Order: sequence, then C-alpha cells, then structure tokens
Amino acid sequence: MITDRPAVLDACVLLNLLATERIAEVAKVIAPACLVCSAVAAESLYLRPLEPGGKPEAIDLGPLVKGGVLTACAIQGPLEEEAYVNYAIELDDGEAMSLAIAQARNFALATDERKARRIIRENLPHLLVISTAEIVHGWARTTGRADAVRAVRSIETRARFRPPDTDPLSPWWSSLR
Repeated sequence: MITDRPAVLDACVLLNLLATERIAEVAKVIAPACLVCSAVAAESLYLRPLEPGGKPEAIDLGPLVKGGVLTACAIQGPLEEEAYVNYAIELDDGEAMSLAIAQARNFALATDERKARRIIRENLPHLLVISTAEIVHGWARTTGRADAVRAVRSIETRARFRPPDTDPLSPWWSSLR
C-alpha cells in the first residue's frame, strides 16, 4: 500500500483509474480507503472511447461505492468549508474540495493537477500527495507487464493523461506505451 492513511482522489486521478477498468485492484494498492468527494463525483461524467468514433462511456460511481471500492464523502464542518471556499478561488471545485478534506482530516491526496501540487508544496508540505504514475507503478508491481501496458494505454486514450516529463516515473510510464 502506498499509504496507511485514507486517500482522497481528485477527478483527474479518478478518471485515470476508471480508464484502467481495474480500479478495484488498483485501489487496493493506494490506501485502506479511497474517498471521492461530491464535487469530484459531479465532475466525473464520462470516459472517452477506446476506439476512434466510439461513444463516450458514462460513469456511474454507484456500484464502486456500494462495493466498497470507493467511499463517498462531503465537506464536514466550518473548517473544511472555509478551506474549500479558499481553495476554490484558485482550483476547480473537485480539486478544492478534495484538498480541503485531505488537509482537515490528515488524509493523503491523489492529484496530478499542477496548481494543486504547487499550493500544497508551498503551504502544506506535510500533506502526502500521490500521483497517477505512482499509483499505476505500485499496482504494476502486483500484476504482469502486459496488464500494466494495457492500463497505461487505456489511461492515455480514455482519460487523455500522461505524466509530465518532470515526473520521476515518466520514463517508466513511457516504457509501457
């Protein structure tokens, strides 16, 4: 497991993990619980098709919540609410709410959003931040290379994500494409 604390997933990371079609397996290597706040759920509408010209796939988080893969959460109390409002000045609602919850509850935050990572680096250096590349890398060690290749290709196609060149795991990721 990457962390022994619960982790709050932002929309980008959630979409990336959903794109693997193995989120139940992948979530197990992240944390004891993977939380998705209401703003992230509202932003996570569809995945792009694997095939050119295909239809987007609507996202339904209900079965993943019901099955215990994901835990739904919302802002609780005035401190989280104030942090959310303050972060929403600079970030999208999903990232702002996820960050506020992670900060207030001392949870990890799974995000690839550069601006959110900068805010954390400058203001909350104690907050554990996890990237999609770290998550997929951790999961890849529990499965075969062929599964990791399929997951990376699917993330790139269905969620249009690739880690930045500055990510230490970027060379590993590129080796799977």
